[in-house]
Order: sequence, then C-alpha cells, then structure tokens
Amino acid sequence: MDGVSVFRALADPTRLKILELLKSGERCACELPSKVGKSQPNVSLHLKMLKNAGILSCRKDGKRILYSVARPEIYRLIDGAKNIR
Repeated sequence: MDGVSVFRALADPTRLKILELLKSGERCACELPSKVGKSQPNVSLHLKMLKNAGILSCRKDGKRILYSVARPEIYRLIDGAKNIR
C-alpha cells in the first residue's frame, strides 16, 4: 500500500461511502450499488481501485464476492481528514 494510491483511492465520495458501509463488517458486492446509488459496473470499478490500493480484501462465497476492509487503520486517516478545516 503506497501513499499515493491510498490518497487517490480516498479522493472520491463514492469510495468513501463504500468504506463507511464496510466499517461495520464484510458485505457482498451485490449489496453496495443500491446503498451508494451507483450502478453495479461503477461500484465494481470503485471496489477494484480500493482493492488495488491495499485498502480492501475480498473472498468468494459461492457466487458471491464479499469485501472487507484489509487495513482498518484507514479509518483513522479518514477521520483525521474530516477534522481538517
């Protein structure tokens, strides 16, 4: 996980929404589009970027792909950025 890819991955409101949804635990990729108000292909691209940045991990459960936060410390970074004014 290099800093540039992490900050690039966090620089989008949709990806931040996805991370908020995953804060409470693992979720199926199929649940996320309706929760963030985006299409499945759009959400898939966001998930790929978060995964490539090392922020998310995924596993298959039958036909479902389940995503979870691989680096929970990312929430400290997000929370810290919210306090910058």
